[in-house]
Amino acid sequence: MKTILKLGLCFVFVTLNSCTSENTLTNETVLEQLQQLETENPIVFKSTISKVFVESNHDLSTGNNNYYKKLFNEGYIETVIRTDIPNAQASARPYQVVLTTNAEPYILEENNKTAQVITLEFNAVSVKAIRIINDFKAEVDVEYVKTKSPFYNPDSKDISQSGKEYPNETYVKTLEFRKDIDNHTWHYPIQKIVF
Repeated sequence: MKTILKLGLCFVFVTLNSCTSENTLTNETVLEQLQQLETENPIVFKSTISKVFVESNHDLSTGNNNYYKKLFNEGYIETVIRTDIPNAQASARPYQVVLTTNAEPYILEENNKTAQVITLEFNAVSVKAIRIINDFKAEVDVEYVKTKSPFYNPDSKDISQSGKEYPNETYVKTLEFRKDIDNHTWHYPIQKIVF
C-alpha cells in the first residue's frame, strides 16, 4: 500500500513539475518575445536632417558643421542640383543636400525639406531579474544596449520624447509580463515598448 501511495505521489509531482516547467517565465522566453517585438516595432530615437542648400560639395566636406561633414565623408548625404528654382546654376546656392541610398535603412520619414532618421536603437540583451508577483503577473528587469546609427551625433545628448536622458550605453527597464488565463503562457502585453 505504501509503495502504491509513493508511486501515486511521485506521478503527481512529476505531472505538476512538467506542467509548471512548460509555463515558467525564463530569461530565454523573455528575450525571445522582446526581440520579436523589436523586429515589429523597433525602439528608436530619431532626429531631423535638414536638406539645406549649399554652394558646393566643398561646403560639406570641409565646412564648419562637423555632423554634416561626417555624414558626407561616410557617404550618407550628397549634393544634387536644385530643382525647386529655375536656372539653379545662377543661384548662390545651387545644390541641395540629400540622403544617399546608404541612408535608406535609417530613414523613418522624408519630404523635400527634411528627413526623420534613426539615431539610436535600443535592443534587449539580457534579463537581470524576474519577480513573480502572483499567478498571472511578473516584473522583469531587462537590460537594453544602445546601438548607434551612422546618424548618431556624438555632440548631442540622448534624450527621449518624454524628456528622459539616457547617458549610459546600457539601460535597465522593468517590464510587466502577464500570464494568459486560457493557455497559461507568459507574454508581454503591450505592443510597443516606450522609452
